Amino acid sequence: MILTEGFLLGISTGAVCLVYCGPVLIPYLLGEGKNVRQNAYVLILFLSGRILAYSIVGFLAGLLGTVLLQSILYKSYVFGVIYILLAVLLILYGFYRFKEICLGHLQQKINSNLRKQFPRIVPFISGVITGFNICPPFLIAITKASDTGSITSGILFFLMFFMGTSLYFVPLPFTGFLKRQQVFRIIGKFASIVTGFIFLYQGTLKILN
Repeated sequence: MILTEGFLLGISTGAVCLVYCGPVLIPYLLGEGKNVRQNAYVLILFLSGRILAYSIVGFLAGLLGTVLLQSILYKSYVFGVIYILLAVLLILYGFYRFKEICLGHLQQKINSNLRKQFPRIVPFISGVITGFNICPPFLIAITKASDTGSITSGILFFLMFFMGTSLYFVPLPFTGFLKRQQVFRIIGKFASIVTGFIFLYQGTLKILN
């Protein structure tokens, strides 16, 4: 169940992340290659950076969870309240279009300095930077990974989170991005609403128990 939740959260944030950050990232990521194979290579470097970022977050979240489990401050209902608050945000996130913090704009500045000297490292760095995309799904993923109380579970959760987000990036070397923005947005919003109600239910159970 926990892996499924991580995957659903990834789906819910991946589409919206692509819509907001895509116009900044895609021209570079897919413009560097002259054919599908070269575009795919650039994309692999980009996704490698993202999986590194998510693995680090999963490790830190799991480590935090292990510390909390040994602390007298840990209470099940505390996580329940956090789940409910973030679940409400996640549901609203699905219905309304919020302004996200897209770190892809920071990536543009890095590109200007490194692109000529180290062209192969730029996609990787871009993936790391955009892996830290501040949004309700990302915040609730951190909470869930911490709630597992295990470093291994935290990392596995974020690896599934990564797989969910990657579903939108993998087809990019083969398909047009701009023509499919609306489709991506609809899928992401639907996943946000469904996942939000799942965590709303879990938060309620934690408080009642």
